Amino acid sequence: MELYIQIRDGQPYEHPILGDNFREAFPHIDVNNLPPEFARFERLPNPEIATTYQVNAVSYQWENGVVKDVWSVREMTQEEKAQKTQEIVDNIYRALTIRKEITQTQIDSNTGVVQEAWETHLQALNAWALIDPENPRFPPAPRIAEDGSVLQVTAPGAEPDVIG
Repeated sequence: MELYIQIRDGQPYEHPILGDNFREAFPHIDVNNLPPEFARFERLPNPEIATTYQVNAVSYQWENGVVKDVWSVREMTQEEKAQKTQEIVDNIYRALTIRKEITQTQIDSNTGVVQEAWETHLQALNAWALIDPENPRFPPAPRIAEDGSVLQVTAPGAEPDVIG
């Protein structure tokens, strides 16, 4: 992608523009011989290394006669953290609603012990409370064997002894 950026006082100014737009806006400028008020710009992908409460930040900096994206990570402000936490909580409750809808569908489409297992699960979902937004632990859904029997998800047991 061909990009150019304006230079003021020796530093990148504003944001880069596409080559076609640059030539249309500045038809008198030779892109192969740029005046000091403009420079070529190289777009570099965001490495996406920020964690939950950090932000990937970009700045434009000179490197070998070309202005490039330079990525860094900064901590969120308290306001940003509060907003992010609220987004996480909202998403968790949306996921809970979906789980309840799926569970209700299972209740409506099954009978007997399978239906009872899903009803018990719905009760657990309705009683569930969010304790840690970064690690929500929903009650596990019932596991149903191929023969229609309900498998215990909390039963003690060990991994099978597999001989390789």
